[in-house]
Amino acid sequence: MIRIASMVGAPDLNMPTLAPFSGDLANACLQLKKMGFDGIELMSRRPGLLDKTALKQCLAENDLVLVGLCTGHLFAEDHLELVPSTAEINQQAFDRMREFIEAAAQLIGPGGMFNIGRSRGMGDPLRPQRTLDCLQEALQQLADEAASFGVKLALEPISRSETNFIHSTQDGLEMIRRVNRPNLGLNLDTYHMFREDVDPIASLHEAADVAWHIHFSDSNRRWPGSATIPFERVISALEDIHYPGFVSLEIQPWPDPMSAAQNSIQHLRKLIAQMDDQRQAWH
Repeated sequence: MIRIASMVGAPDLNMPTLAPFSGDLANACLQLKKMGFDGIELMSRRPGLLDKTALKQCLAENDLVLVGLCTGHLFAEDHLELVPSTAEINQQAFDRMREFIEAAAQLIGPGGMFNIGRSRGMGDPLRPQRTLDCLQEALQQLADEAASFGVKLALEPISRSETNFIHSTQDGLEMIRRVNRPNLGLNLDTYHMFREDVDPIASLHEAADVAWHIHFSDSNRRWPGSATIPFERVISALEDIHYPGFVSLEIQPWPDPMSAAQNSIQHLRKLIAQMDDQRQAWH
């Protein structure tokens, strides 16, 4: 059974984020649990400063799993880039990633995960090989440090409208091979996959062994089912590869937070039930 989570914006964010709910974690957990979600993913800038006791209590009271931490606002708000246009490792960004390593270990425990998406930086488009070499070095160092905490890193391919390198699933797979660390995998995102991959469904099969986390968003960055991405094919592919992780909403809170979350869970649960009925009929 595919488990469904939602991105939630932590109280330390000062800008809107791609999540139905932000700021009030207690209310977010309560509402998501009422709707039938299985977990949350937390978008944060300074996870080391979060009230971890209160967050754990909130999750326990609502029987929700914290599936991972997301680093996007390091870039969006703090303008921190692991590999900026200088094509050198940014030490300040690297140190902030260390904070995510420790927070993932404390909040989630062994196997805890955080993603590296836009926070990897823009790189230097005039020196693409140097940019990739620099990211490889940074990810190797981060993965080695994370391994000592039992933490995993998930690299997210992002469309070329938002960064200069690692756009497709295949780009991500190549970097995984280059880094060659067992605790580095991929965080795929349907929004980016259906913009960049030649065949997103084939990409899911190709990345089956290292696809550790998946963001769900339709082609308009709104709730699944609001635009053109064929989520029935995505869900079918995930079931075919026996995907063990969560799918997590990363969407605009449109037309409002409650509707965005409710429309998402209803559409996805309906598709999952239809897939299950079809598979039972075949057997």
